[in-house]
Amino acid sequence: MNQRGFAPPLLFLVVVLVLVGLGSYFFFSNRTSPKMQVPKVVTEVQKLGLQDYSNQELDFTFQYSNTLIVKQDSEEEFNKRGNGDFRKNFKGYVEYEPGKFLGAVVVLDKSNGYDTNPLTIWIFDNPQDLKIDAWYKDYWYYPFVWGDFTYKGKVELAPKDEATISGQLSKSGIIDYQPGKPKFVYISKDKKMYLFRVIGEDGEKILQSFKFN
Repeated sequence: MNQRGFAPPLLFLVVVLVLVGLGSYFFFSNRTSPKMQVPKVVTEVQKLGLQDYSNQELDFTFQYSNTLIVKQDSEEEFNKRGNGDFRKNFKGYVEYEPGKFLGAVVVLDKSNGYDTNPLTIWIFDNPQDLKIDAWYKDYWYYPFVWGDFTYKGKVELAPKDEATISGQLSKSGIIDYQPGKPKFVYISKDKKMYLFRVIGEDGEKILQSFKFN
């Protein structure tokens, strides 16, 4: 008798629990989840007002201020601006040609002046994989510097200051008698010789961001 009287309340409790569970399930499952706000990503480069430049053919990238302009250059355009044939002049003096020109990039400021622009990069073919000192001995700071070609002058102005740029050894020298007192930096990599002309704070900042691809 007692057992038969206990069953209905137990069954009722089970039914109530099931109904409460189902109600809760449908209530929460039908609620619309608020959309997550995805924050706009602003990179550190954008915050600093910088842009990225990448050149796959010449195998490098760097960052530069958005107040500057990047252009590709050529030996022919360089000759036009200098009103001469620098390759011919070099050969006439040392009796052999300078390294084969592969490409060039210039970074210009608002003055658009090529003589004191922040950064210029020239790339030469280096099939013999000459080291920096050997290349400088043969080719000087071609085509940018003309002046004291004597042995004493070449020794005094040779690139001596060593640094690491994008994992590569570099050597640099400053020519203080030229406009802007440019620093010339050499890097030998993958049978190419990279020659940088760096002027001013903008040029130094770009050089610090330079990386090989």
